[in-house]
Amino acid sequence: MRRVELRLDLSRSFWENIGEYHERLKKLRKKLERIDQMLSELKEREEEEKEEGKIKLVRKRKRDWYERFRWMFTSGGFLVIGGKDARTNELIVRKYLEDKDLYFHADVVGASSVVLKEGVRAGERDIREAAQFAAVYSSAWKVGFSFVDVFYVPAGQVSLAPPSGEYRPRGGIMVYGKKGWVRKIPLGIYVSFDEEKGRFYVSVSEPSGAWVYLVPGRKDKTEIAREILNLFRKGKEHTDDLLALLPSGGIEIGKKHVPA
Repeated sequence: MRRVELRLDLSRSFWENIGEYHERLKKLRKKLERIDQMLSELKEREEEEKEEGKIKLVRKRKRDWYERFRWMFTSGGFLVIGGKDARTNELIVRKYLEDKDLYFHADVVGASSVVLKEGVRAGERDIREAAQFAAVYSSAWKVGFSFVDVFYVPAGQVSLAPPSGEYRPRGGIMVYGKKGWVRKIPLGIYVSFDEEKGRFYVSVSEPSGAWVYLVPGRKDKTEIAREILNLFRKGKEHTDDLLALLPSGGIEIGKKHVPA
């Protein structure tokens, strides 16, 4: 055990000496807290990496609010968001589902709660694309299905409140009334990179630039992520964001258009 020595001022009482050391300790704690805060701010603001003997500063890009979920934009420019787990499925319904939105869910046990923002204004193509997004992020992908049915309803038919006397598990969403259906939705999704925003993104319509098309397969998503990073010649700093976009389960690259 390390011995600590304290110097006492004999002209002062015992409690006055204790009070003096207490004040010094408080000042020291404040200095340490300030140092921790400065280090934390510096770490968040810049990441340093060495390249050819020089220090290169990498600034974290600003993320849009919807990037905390699964997301995409339809051909018509409508935003689609989906939950990643039970907690975010519930959060989407509780906080982000609004009157003019449409709610989508694959017709299987275990699927993302998907919302097409401003969906009441969306055309048939946008609705089908949102349905395919819902199909991709469902357990149908894990099982290896090629197709699955998806239903959708207006926001007013969705609730977190179960019928009287019934129990709603966490993440469970109650859907009431008549449903619209989109049948035999294929399980496949494009992955591309937005150079302007510096981020990967997914879509169900073919992107204009380089892309890969993913389908259910046998490869682990981390292996596929590495392949995609290599194909697009992007660094490891994009790994986490890319993994968050990939479906759960085995994956294969079905088609690709990535110039050499």
